[in-house]
Amino acid sequence: MKTHYRIIACCCLVFLGLGIVLWLSFPRSAPNELQTITTNTNLSVNPALPAPLAAVVDPQTTTLLGAPLPPVAYPPGSIGEACEVNKFPPRVGYFDLDRETELSLENSPFDRDGKWKALKNEKCLLALERHLNPINPYLWGTEHEPQGKLSAFAFVNVDNPVTFERLFTDPVGDFALVQEVFSRPECQLGTNADPNWELHESCHADALLNYALLLRFCYGDGSHNRPRKYYEKEDNPTPEQDRSVWIQGLEAFWVRQKCKSLDPNLKLQLPLHTVLQQQIHALQVKDESKSRRQQTLIGALIDLAARLGDPTAALTQPIDHGPGDLIGIDSGNWYDEAGYKYGPFAEWFTRDFRPDDLFTKHPPSLERLYVFLELFAENLSAADGHEMKLNHDVLVQHLCSPPYVDEDTVPEPPSCREIIIELRQKPIDPAMLEWIATFEDVAMRLDVYE
Repeated sequence: MKTHYRIIACCCLVFLGLGIVLWLSFPRSAPNELQTITTNTNLSVNPALPAPLAAVVDPQTTTLLGAPLPPVAYPPGSIGEACEVNKFPPRVGYFDLDRETELSLENSPFDRDGKWKALKNEKCLLALERHLNPINPYLWGTEHEPQGKLSAFAFVNVDNPVTFERLFTDPVGDFALVQEVFSRPECQLGTNADPNWELHESCHADALLNYALLLRFCYGDGSHNRPRKYYEKEDNPTPEQDRSVWIQGLEAFWVRQKCKSLDPNLKLQLPLHTVLQQQIHALQVKDESKSRRQQTLIGALIDLAARLGDPTAALTQPIDHGPGDLIGIDSGNWYDEAGYKYGPFAEWFTRDFRPDDLFTKHPPSLERLYVFLELFAENLSAADGHEMKLNHDVLVQHLCSPPYVDEDTVPEPPSCREIIIELRQKPIDPAMLEWIATFEDVAMRLDVYE
């Protein structure tokens, strides 16, 4: 009997030993790994996918893709501050994500319907309006163009300049005045008729320009195709540069929203306005030269506004940006009008020193400074006596401050001071000395003389 108990005890010890060995050799999870598994029980990962691909669908990973950039110190009331652009994800790479991932980011600028979240905020809308209202539509976005080129609008100060506020103040009233213009033969200057700036007010030149630009921005591609600046990953943009692209999008959306609020009967292409279309067609300038495409209805309206004395319309120039450029409208040119022919810069197109050279930022030279001083000395006047004053600060900065477009060919361009010293040694008209002194004063005040 005792032998029987000994056998049973031995067997128990053997089984106990085997159990201990098996327990010690069995793989176990560390406590923190067990906790990770427990908190991620909602994840749906396809076990057939390799680990790196399966991790892409992790919501935590998706949120990290939209991590904000370092904040930019936007001033109070600016678009960046009011629209909380610092919270947006990086613009570079955002639209490379699939649609679902874009909208799943906690800091996506858009809601599930693809609408801007920021524009539900009255503070943001007010900041956009404050920023865009005073902008000349011709200059909108030009700060993003390559350095070295200005337009006539930057050089000249005019009374009642065209702005977005002017366009959207009374579109219905402007259109009624346009219809009135085309009911009065004396206002419809034929293609061979001389400009008549005395008709500026009675023939509503400002309303013609307002309506033409309204057509461009609201019924053309103006808000889509104004100059913009984009950045790719290889550009390594700064946080401010990256966010500037979001701000450009907010600006364009604000303009489109203003357009959507217009009376639908303002659209010129409606059958309701067939007669008016035909009347505008009759004013079109036909130019078969290779340098300029056939004028559009919008261009015809702006040229008429220039001939009737609108100062902004009289500064427009034909610029062919070519196919694929970001600046385009009406299936062709952005600046398809040629109001300059009837305005204060008309004579510049008859000289050897053309406005193209004037507006391009070349290094200072003796010939160039002499031409600038001629401009500096005069205020451009319209036929009706209204003055259009040159902006001397812009003129001097344009001539005297780098960077210049051809620095490769002129690696060490002279300063305005050097050129003026050389000019004083030439036989010049005594009146020129006064112009030089004034020019020098402005250059020194702006710290661009040396």
